[in-house]
Amino acid sequence: MKSRIIGRKQLLTFSLVLALGLAVLVNWYYTKPQGNTTEPEVTNEANLGDAQYVNSDSVETENYFESAEINRKKAHDSAKDYLSSIIADTNVDEDTKISAREKLTKISEQIKTESDIENLISAQTDSKCLVTYCDDSIEVILPKDVLDDNSVVKIKDIIISKTKLTADKITIIETK
Repeated sequence: MKSRIIGRKQLLTFSLVLALGLAVLVNWYYTKPQGNTTEPEVTNEANLGDAQYVNSDSVETENYFESAEINRKKAHDSAKDYLSSIIADTNVDEDTKISAREKLTKISEQIKTESDIENLISAQTDSKCLVTYCDDSIEVILPKDVLDDNSVVKIKDIIISKTKLTADKITIIETK
């Protein structure tokens, strides 16, 4: 019979398995739970990098208004760029250019009206708002707990005076 001689490969494999086992044991020893407590340990020490809880509703609302304003601005810029490219194109007939200029003027007026209405509503309600103005309707989005019957009437009055739209074309939405 042949005697078994431990070769280098077997010795190396055994050493690596032993080192891995030792590493798992050391890791378990230093990270094992202290007792059966399920409550996290609370300390009064302030550590840099610790998580802090904030009022998530207000953060979500602020983020909503910021992202909605950015998206609206991108849409406005895209429409203006498209119409400007039509106006600048030498291969486009004059009637199309006139129509593009009229639409560009209309978009500029709508942007100004949206901004004016937002400023007036913000002054009236003392909160952020977002106004989206289309040809025949307008939508106003306000944060939660801003609206009451009196503020709704004031908002509608502001919009009617700025746009000449009827009250049934005005939608007022409160965020969640």
